[in-house]
Amino acid sequence: MAAMARAAALFLLALVLAGTGSLCVHAAATGAEAARGSGGAPGRQPASGAESQRALLDRYCVTCHNQRLRTGGLALDALDLSRVGDAPAIWERVVLKLRGGMMPPAGRPRPDRQTYDGLRAWLEAELDRAAAARLEPGRVPTHRLNRAEYANAVRDLLALEVDAAALLPADDTGHGFDNLAGTLALSPVLMERYLSAARRISRLAVGDPAIGPGFTSQVYAVPITMEQNDRMSEDLPFGSRAGLAVRHRFPLDGEYLVAIRLKRSVYEYIVNLDEAHDLDLRIDGRRVARFTVGGTAPGKPAPVTFSGTFVAAGEAEYPSQDWDDYRTGADADLVVRVPVRAGTRVVGVSFVAKSWEQEGVLQPPLREYGATVTETAGRAGRGERRHRRAVRRKRTRTDG
Repeated sequence: MAAMARAAALFLLALVLAGTGSLCVHAAATGAEAARGSGGAPGRQPASGAESQRALLDRYCVTCHNQRLRTGGLALDALDLSRVGDAPAIWERVVLKLRGGMMPPAGRPRPDRQTYDGLRAWLEAELDRAAAARLEPGRVPTHRLNRAEYANAVRDLLALEVDAAALLPADDTGHGFDNLAGTLALSPVLMERYLSAARRISRLAVGDPAIGPGFTSQVYAVPITMEQNDRMSEDLPFGSRAGLAVRHRFPLDGEYLVAIRLKRSVYEYIVNLDEAHDLDLRIDGRRVARFTVGGTAPGKPAPVTFSGTFVAAGEAEYPSQDWDDYRTGADADLVVRVPVRAGTRVVGVSFVAKSWEQEGVLQPPLREYGATVTETAGRAGRGERRHRRAVRRKRTRTDG
């Protein structure tokens, strides 16, 4: 098993690098073939075509663009037209001027249109032929996989979902992209991270029985602001409410501990415990446990508008400690140990939906993000009494 894990780790490490050497070899071979097909040194053309175009340049262009005048910083009399590929930058400038009809300038003699276009087309063909014979793809750096590509490759090859953000650092970006070979450096420290990720993933992939809980433990959280009033996922059954469904990788056949934590307010009080609710835990759609939460309120409860402070409780002694412990720890026993076979399983947690409402006076909805307030019941606490006295004194001074 250890040998299999080591082999898998080496295989995963090989995924990091995607070489591009074959492209360079192909380019070099293409250039060699083009050179052989041209019948000699690349860039050299038959003398007849070059001589006729030289005569055209000498008549209409060299009078200004020569080594003595160098008009526009250009001297065409010293260039060999039979080797256009030796000075591609200069001839590209000439082609651009000819395409725009800017040379020769207005007032100077020009050839007829057919001859003019023939020179331009001939230069373009020679430049293209020279470029094909001398391919310069530039430096092609080694292209490693970024962490998103690495996670996708692991998923496609091993059917294993991994959290790349937890295993690998963020990749450098260039021009807004994080998959450019020029920016994806591979430092010794990053190589160690990829090696560590490969070892971890390989042990999960082969099902190493020596792995500990740290390899599989995962916390799946629901945003506190998410509304959970209906069926939350296609993987949850009809007639369910709230909760979530996740796909979790179980690396080995065995018993796994599943703990459920209920939604809390910003003051860490569990919400909606006034009524009893049935909570189901399902694995691959099969119910493995059902809990009943809420519906009991031990001790002396707080008012409905209680927001989580005891500043004004004072001598009123509310809420009691039993009530507070229940409201903050009613989910302490929502833990179950279930046998699960290895593989990726859908784990779902949801409440059983209710189609009825309790009779009585309709209460306003609870505000989990309400401002911190102080509650009073019976006799007010010392802090509340001081506040009231200060308000009365302020009003008396204002009225006077």
